[in-house]
Amino acid sequence: MHLSESNATAKIDMGGNLKSSLREYNSHLNLDEQKKVAFGNFEQLDSQKKSLETGSISKCQLPGLDYVVFVRGSGPHTIEYGYEIDRPPKEVIVSRKCAEAVLRGAQVYVPGVLACSSHVEKGDVVAVSVAVEQPGTDGGWGVGITRGTVLQGQQTDPYHFERNALYIGQGATMMSRAGIFRASGGIAVDMNNRVFKLPSFHDVLEGEIFLQNLPSIVTAHALDPQQDERILDMCAAPGGKTTAIAILMKDQGEVIAVDRSHNKVMDIQKLAAEMGLHCITTYKLDALKAVCRSNESNDMTTPSCRKDAEGVTLQSSDSPRLQMEKNQCSTEAFAADFACQENVINGEGNQRTYTSKADIRKNIRRMRNGPGRNQGMGGRVEKSKGFSPNSFDRVLLDAPCSALGLRPRLFAGEETIESLRNHAKYQRRMFDQAVQLVRPGGVIVYSTCTINPGENEALVRYALDTYKFLSLASQHPRAGGPGLVGCFQFSDGYTEEWLRPGEEELVQRFDPSSPLDTIGFFIAKFNVGPKDA
Repeated sequence: MHLSESNATAKIDMGGNLKSSLREYNSHLNLDEQKKVAFGNFEQLDSQKKSLETGSISKCQLPGLDYVVFVRGSGPHTIEYGYEIDRPPKEVIVSRKCAEAVLRGAQVYVPGVLACSSHVEKGDVVAVSVAVEQPGTDGGWGVGITRGTVLQGQQTDPYHFERNALYIGQGATMMSRAGIFRASGGIAVDMNNRVFKLPSFHDVLEGEIFLQNLPSIVTAHALDPQQDERILDMCAAPGGKTTAIAILMKDQGEVIAVDRSHNKVMDIQKLAAEMGLHCITTYKLDALKAVCRSNESNDMTTPSCRKDAEGVTLQSSDSPRLQMEKNQCSTEAFAADFACQENVINGEGNQRTYTSKADIRKNIRRMRNGPGRNQGMGGRVEKSKGFSPNSFDRVLLDAPCSALGLRPRLFAGEETIESLRNHAKYQRRMFDQAVQLVRPGGVIVYSTCTINPGENEALVRYALDTYKFLSLASQHPRAGGPGLVGCFQFSDGYTEEWLRPGEEELVQRFDPSSPLDTIGFFIAKFNVGPKDA
């Protein structure tokens, strides 16, 4: 792909808005006063951060979101990298995920660096490019670069193809080459000349602002959390929606945030501490095991696993329909979903553990590149064995998904029709858990960052057909468009049903190509009626 071609696509993506959710300052201020204080401090940002001169800041005009500001970037910009035949520029190759973050205004951090020219010292100017996954001999995808590789800078360099026409900017190294590959963290390259320019908010008003996409902010409002309620955020990392919920509750009540990753739970804890929020409690817990099983209900050593006050009998974590689905699914059907769980347990009772293909690829990369920062951050994270049924007023399920709505997205080659259908199967299992955990009269909000209707509208159809006590509820504010009505028949004869006429206006579908210019996103809100009806 040529630079001009990649930029043409990225221009649409990076024309999007970065949103800042501003936390409330003092509990004794009313909401209007808090918003004025927040905006007063944000206006000081221009004098503190010169990079804001490259973008424009505007206040959100949506009802109820006047504490949100939009930060707009610019690009693509032409960059002269100073290439000469005999003196090629010093270079750094970063991972795709690192590059996607850089295109959204981030700096290059140490874990994202894959390769670097020799003799790079602190303060050197380097050209930064991205290694996008390529098809491998094993049928999978990979970058084919061992971390620490030395770049020669010539077209004869075996890694020339990996970075050709995929440069994302220029920056100054914050440490030497040796330091980059020895350090466990920190900024490796200060990006001061970008193809797409967005201001970096690193170390700027820490704890006072939080960068977040508009649909994510709308999701928290759609949940409509109230003070003194008990809220569950089932897949909470990185914590943006969790903290937004706590803010809307004025930090009064209880927000339980869970995630299956130790390090991601620590990130939520850090964010909550930075924003001065005290009503958030975090646990390490797989969302597929969120309901406390009956043989563990008497374990009072786990604060999140307890009988409810009315002595409700704990239920199985799977619905009858799911039991049939599990018995029909092969091992391969579950292997594609790398976001939900590391191991899949066979539903036929033999309790053998299967490792997914994604985890096999991850282990291969780990063996080649070393353990990486995600294997030993340390810190205390409390584990949970699950929660009692009907123990939450509201549940947010921001489900792991194919992420086809994220922008910029430089690669999505690993997704297939089969893997997209497998994502939906996992999401149904998580939704089954959410239904059991919310009390009658409560609310469930389901959201994804994908445009795949099989993970969006089809989930809504499953929910309404399976649980007759659920009904779609209107959402406020309404910023997205209507959902998709109809169905789709796959080549194997399976028909995927979506929404029915009259339901489309009760969900929100955010289209990346719409004038609102957001990421692709989906939100559905359900009211929970009497479960014994």
